[in-house]
Amino acid sequence: MPLIPRFDVRTTGAAILCSLTLFGACNSQDPAEMTTEQKLGLYLEGGLGYFTAGDLDRAQQQVQRGLQLDEDNERLLLLLGNIHQQRGTTHDIRSAESIFRHHPAQHDYRVQLGLGLALERLGIIYEDASTGIRSGDQTTDALDPAKRADELAAHAQEAWAECMECYLQTLEIHLGEIKAVAGLVRVSALLGDEEASIGWGREYIEILKSASRVRQLELEDATLAANRERELRSSIALNDEAIIKTLMHISTIYTRQENLQGALDELGAVIAKNPDLPQAYSRRASIYFRLAQYQRASDTLKSYLKLSAHLPFDHPDIRQAYALLRRCKDALSAADLVGSEN
Repeated sequence: MPLIPRFDVRTTGAAILCSLTLFGACNSQDPAEMTTEQKLGLYLEGGLGYFTAGDLDRAQQQVQRGLQLDEDNERLLLLLGNIHQQRGTTHDIRSAESIFRHHPAQHDYRVQLGLGLALERLGIIYEDASTGIRSGDQTTDALDPAKRADELAAHAQEAWAECMECYLQTLEIHLGEIKAVAGLVRVSALLGDEEASIGWGREYIEILKSASRVRQLELEDATLAANRERELRSSIALNDEAIIKTLMHISTIYTRQENLQGALDELGAVIAKNPDLPQAYSRRASIYFRLAQYQRASDTLKSYLKLSAHLPFDHPDIRQAYALLRRCKDALSAADLVGSEN
């Protein structure tokens, strides 16, 4: 007996609304009497509705029907690129890259942003393939696997370099576009320019904070509708999550650069924003240990273990934390012994 599919109202509501809208539009006017522009608008509306609902296949069907009427329609091509981008397979990312690269509206910041996102992901695909060939985890038909790995690594660098130009062009067209700034944080790091990544990270954090302040002011409106309040609080929470990830990213760079105090400062900012994030305490304890601040490392590890009580005792992270805790205890005992001898 076939299973009855389960429907989630939250994810299918937009698609149902889209279907009703299309049905109503088609019944209010004979399709044969509709102008090309009306039909294009209908296909765009349908595609956007399905895209919002996460039904990418139906969204693409609507877009392709529209493109049969106007193959250069800028809005439909933009949506098609985003559909391929959202689907995320290697084939789809290549399709998105081609669509954005040949899009007729190169002056549109959304086109430059889309091309940048596609190139960033293509670079990662190239880099992963290169790493896989070097490690033997991925096979290749190339006669010289090492040479092929080098070629793929070079393709990755080329894709990321062009990606950076796309993000910068996006900002020239649309100042402060947050997705472009976030992309520059990532791609600068991928290209090995850690200082640039930190700089863009700082700018990204300020944009997020500014956006949250605006939303916080709106929350003070006593007449605010309940659904709008939920949207605002959700947006602020997402901004806080992005800020924390960026601070952790900067801390990782500082740690790699041996700027341990800088790394501690970033982790302190993370903990101030989210005191219940175990990873921040784990990283902080490791840095304290490297700085020979064994008591602080020990205290921080205990906080980490308390926050990670839901993990089993044999979890690798828990075992590593206890191993470091024992090393802290040994170091403190040795220091006490030296002190007593003096």
